[in-house]
Amino acid sequence: MAWRPAGVNKASNKSHVSRHTKSSSSSLPLSSSSSSSSCSPTLQILAFETAKCMVRLVALYKSLSDDQFHRLRNGIMKSPGVVTLNSDDETYLLSLACEEMLENLDQAAAIVSRLGKKCIDVELNRFDIAYHNMKQGIIDARTLDFNTEHVVKAIDQMEKYVCSTSVLYASLVGVDEMEISKRKKWGRNSGSKIDYFNEEISSRRKQVLHFRKISLWNQTFDKIVALMAQIVAVIFVRICTVFEPFVSSLPCITTKNRNFNRLHYNSNPKSPKGVTFRLSSITKIDKFITKIRYMDVKTEKNQMLVQSAPENTVGAAGLALRYANVIIMAEAYFYSSKMITNDARGYMFEMLPMNLKQMLRGKLKSHWHKDAEAREGQQGVAEGWKAALEEIFEWLAPVAHDTMQWQQERNLEQRNLDAKPTVLLLQTLHFSDLERTETAIVEILVGLSCIYRYENRGKRGGIC
Repeated sequence: MAWRPAGVNKASNKSHVSRHTKSSSSSLPLSSSSSSSSCSPTLQILAFETAKCMVRLVALYKSLSDDQFHRLRNGIMKSPGVVTLNSDDETYLLSLACEEMLENLDQAAAIVSRLGKKCIDVELNRFDIAYHNMKQGIIDARTLDFNTEHVVKAIDQMEKYVCSTSVLYASLVGVDEMEISKRKKWGRNSGSKIDYFNEEISSRRKQVLHFRKISLWNQTFDKIVALMAQIVAVIFVRICTVFEPFVSSLPCITTKNRNFNRLHYNSNPKSPKGVTFRLSSITKIDKFITKIRYMDVKTEKNQMLVQSAPENTVGAAGLALRYANVIIMAEAYFYSSKMITNDARGYMFEMLPMNLKQMLRGKLKSHWHKDAEAREGQQGVAEGWKAALEEIFEWLAPVAHDTMQWQQERNLEQRNLDAKPTVLLLQTLHFSDLERTETAIVEILVGLSCIYRYENRGKRGGIC
């Protein structure tokens, strides 16, 4: 496989290649048997960052399958919580999903571009140019099929690399922990126990050497960057293919763009891998290349999706996580057979912003004033509140849990190597209508307070 930059004159090619290799060729073939791959340095410590990038790409690939896209349109987007709090506009929700996936792909492509700068192959050095052109719609997508045998094999290979690199990381941590334990327990002492411990550490170190050989640690930059680059292209084309009917802002994927160069994906029977990436020059674009040469794909958008929530949403108010915690805590108390303690109720109340505290106090006072005559039938009123809250939690709780999961997936991204489809921001409270969300939260807290009183769970009345 090879990425070949277009619009770059021969002199610049020679000067660039001379920094990395003494080859006189201006374009180096990229395959497992090529000179560029054999001379390319290995990833070593960058194997772990590369594995995380692969995880992101594989997760994106899986989330774009036919089954997952059907689940998105007919399951997630039509769930009661999303429809009630966020929107029932399919086009709007799909645009949010598309933008989040493109942002994730941009972040992965930025890592691939950075790793590409360490490659011997000139074409891989300039993957950032190829990706920028892709984002402009300059791509020949005729053979970039999503489920071809070659692409599926590439995904499988990436998953194997991720697995072996994960095992390597665990082995390194294990050896490190054993050495620390040895120093703490025995120091420089000798004896049968310490000898056994040293043998165990030696055995673990041999395992580490083995895992280095079979993991990304021992793979070359050229080979791995080429592998990830092709998946970036496949994912980008797939995003444009599935979302284009609903998202008009996507670049037009065409094979007849005469103003710039095209990205070709052709079968090459001479290549051991059977595939070649090539950028072919169509017109003079030296000026264009110079302009975008050092462009970082992460800066193409001034505003990330998470920062684009409308003013009337929970996300714009910065309350998504706080409200998710309140809802989840209230749900736990509602379904718990144990008594809600005064401390727990007070803690939950203190989590609310001032305006919601005032709203809750007013609602409770109004409720107790109206229901003063109905307190004799306490059990019946409590059962009524239970039925009402159960109905609310059925649609409200999933959105709160998805909010927490979305945040946890981002916080654990540095350690998590599980390449499964992730929660999308549209499933969370981030884009939820602030007024409707706060009304629902007040309703469940009033309901919990009433159930607490009517069932005589405490001596003091009300959450406030």
